[in-house]
Amino acid sequence: MIVTVTLNPALDYLIPLDQVHPGTIHRFSRGTFAPGGKGVNVSLLLTSLGVENRALGLAAGFSGKEICRLLEEQGCTADFVHMETGYSRINVKLRCPTGQETDFNGEGPEIPGPAVDALVEKLQALQPEDFLVLAGSLPQGLPETAWPRLLETCRRRGARLVVDTTGNALLAALPYGPFLVKPNQEELGALFGVEITSPLQAKEYGQQLQRMGARNVVVSLGEKGALLLEEGGRALFCHGVKGDTVSTVGAGDSLVAGFLYGYRLHGTLEGGLRWGVAAGTATAFQEGIATGDQVKRQFPAVENPHLL
Repeated sequence: MIVTVTLNPALDYLIPLDQVHPGTIHRFSRGTFAPGGKGVNVSLLLTSLGVENRALGLAAGFSGKEICRLLEEQGCTADFVHMETGYSRINVKLRCPTGQETDFNGEGPEIPGPAVDALVEKLQALQPEDFLVLAGSLPQGLPETAWPRLLETCRRRGARLVVDTTGNALLAALPYGPFLVKPNQEELGALFGVEITSPLQAKEYGQQLQRMGARNVVVSLGEKGALLLEEGGRALFCHGVKGDTVSTVGAGDSLVAGFLYGYRLHGTLEGGLRWGVAAGTATAFQEGIATGDQVKRQFPAVENPHLL
C-alpha cells in the first residue's frame, strides 16, 4: 500500500482569461475546481495508473470537504482528518492563452493538536511493506511537534518513507533514513547555498543528502531529465524527453508517483527512474496532472539511464 499525506491541501480554482487588465471587470465562461497539493497529486496519478493508495491529510471547512469529494470523484480513497474551524486554502489561478499563469495562493488553517493526534492514529496502520509519501509544504498553523511525530511514526511502523518537501522540513527528515527524497535542482541548491546547473553538480550535493541519512535521492532537472543516486553507490542519469512544455506545475509530484509505480512494476530503482521521467514528462506536456494512459504513452520515448 502507498499512503500519501498532504498537510496543506488546496482547492484550486482555475479561471481561463483572454487577457488580464488590473482594475477592470473580467468575465469568463468556464472555471474549474481541482484538488491541489503535492501528496494529492501523487495519489491522483497513482490511482490513474491503477495503483492502490490512500490519500491522507488535514482538511478544514467547506473547501476541505470539496477537496475530498473531488478526490473521491476521481477514484481516490480520501481519508483526511476534518477540522470544523477554518477552511483549507483556496488558490485562484488565472490562465491566459499564451500559457502564462497568475496565481493567488491562500494560507492554510490553524491546526489544533487533536487533529494531528487523529492523523498520527491513522498512520498506526502502516506496515513494513508500505510506502509513506510525505509531500508538500508545511502549513504555518501546524504545531512544531507535528512533523517529527509523523516521521517517528513511520520509523516505528517500519514503513518506507518518501519525502518531497523543501528546506528545514527536508533536512529534519534525513536522520529518519528516508527510502527516497526528491528535490529539484533549485531546492537542492537552496539547501547548500549554491546554484546547480549540471547533473554532475546535482550528483555532488545529492550525495551529501545521502551522507546525511537519505538512502536514495532523485534530483529532477527539468527538461534535462533526472538523476538517481542509489544507496548501493550507483549514480544514474536519465535524459528528458524532447517536446513542448505546457506547464511544469505538478511535474515533480508526477515523477514521485511514476517512480513508485515503476519500482513496484520492475522491482528496481532504475525502473522507477524511467517511469518517473515518463510521468513528469507527461504532466509537463499538458495542463494538469497526466493520466496513467498518457504516462504509458510517454514511456517508450524515455531512454535507458546511464552511469554518471
